[in-house]
Amino acid sequence: MSDRAGGARQPAPGHITQPTIGGVAVADLSAALGVAVWLALTAAGELDAIERALALAPLVLVPLALRTAVTGTFEGAARRYTTTAIWLQPVGALLLAASLVVQSPAPLAAGLATPWLAVTGLLGLVALARTRTRQTLTLPETAINAGLAYVSVGAVALLLAHLDLTLWFDRVIIRLTAVHFHYAGFVLPVAAGLTGRHLAVHSRGFRTVVGVILVGPALIAVGIVFSPLVEVVAVSFFTAAVAAFGVVVLSRVVPTCPRPQGLLLGIAAVALPISMALALGYGISTFTGRSLGLTISTMIALHGSLNAFGFGLCATLGWRLSVS
Repeated sequence: MSDRAGGARQPAPGHITQPTIGGVAVADLSAALGVAVWLALTAAGELDAIERALALAPLVLVPLALRTAVTGTFEGAARRYTTTAIWLQPVGALLLAASLVVQSPAPLAAGLATPWLAVTGLLGLVALARTRTRQTLTLPETAINAGLAYVSVGAVALLLAHLDLTLWFDRVIIRLTAVHFHYAGFVLPVAAGLTGRHLAVHSRGFRTVVGVILVGPALIAVGIVFSPLVEVVAVSFFTAAVAAFGVVVLSRVVPTCPRPQGLLLGIAAVALPISMALALGYGISTFTGRSLGLTISTMIALHGSLNAFGFGLCATLGWRLSVS
C-alpha cells in the first residue's frame, strides 16, 4: 500500500523478501491455518484462558508480524535465518498447540514444544545477525530486532512450565511469563518498530518511549524474580511508555491510514495502556499487601484478554494491512 494511498510507509513490493506457495506468502497461509486451529481448539474447550492467549501468538500473531516486518532490510545471514524460520514456524506453532492440549506426560509435552524453541532461536539469530550490520541499527529496526530476540524467552518459559521446573514460583507464573514474552516481548517491540518505519521523523520523546518499551519486558521479569519494588517501578515506567506510545499511534499514525487499518491500530493503541494499568494495579497490590480486587484469575481474564485480542491481534492485523 503506497504512501499516496494513505497506508503505512513500507519498502516497495519488489524489495519485500517472503517465501511463497503458489504466489501466497507462507506467513499468510500459516496465519490462516493458525486461526482455524485456534478456533477449533477453543470451541472444543481444549484450552484454558492462559493457553488461549499463549496459543494465539505462535499460531496467528507471529506469522502476521513476520509477514509485515520482513522486508528488504533482512539481508545476508539474517535473510537466510528468517526464511528458514518462516518455513518452520507453522510446524513449530502447531506442535506447541498440541503440547498445550497433551500436557502430560511432561516429557511428551516438552518434546512437542521444543520445535517452537528452535523457531524462536532462529529469530534470535536473525536479531544477532542484523545488529552486526550498521544499516539495520536504526530505531525501527532495533525495535524489531528486540522483539525477535525476546520471543525465545517465552518459548523457554513454556518448556520450563511443561517440565514443572518452576524454581520457587507457582507454575501459573511461569506460564504467564511465556505469555508475557510473546506479547510485551515480541508483538509490542515489533509494533513499535513498524510505527517507527511509518513515521518519517523520530522525536526525542518517541525515541525515549521506544527505549523504555525495549528494556521494559526484561526489567519487569527481573522484578518478578528478585524484587517486588523493582517490578512496581518497572511496570510504572512501562505503563507510562505504552500510554505515550498509544498517543503517538492515535495522533500520528491512525489519521494517515485507511479506515479499516486505522480502526484496528486505534483499538490496539487504547487497549494496551488499559491492560498495563491493570498490571500496575496488581503489582502495587502485591507490593503493599492491599487488595485492589485484582487477583490472578481477574488479571488473566482482563489483562490477558486485552493483551491478546485488544492489542496483539488488532495490532498485527492492522500492520498486516500495510503491505500488499
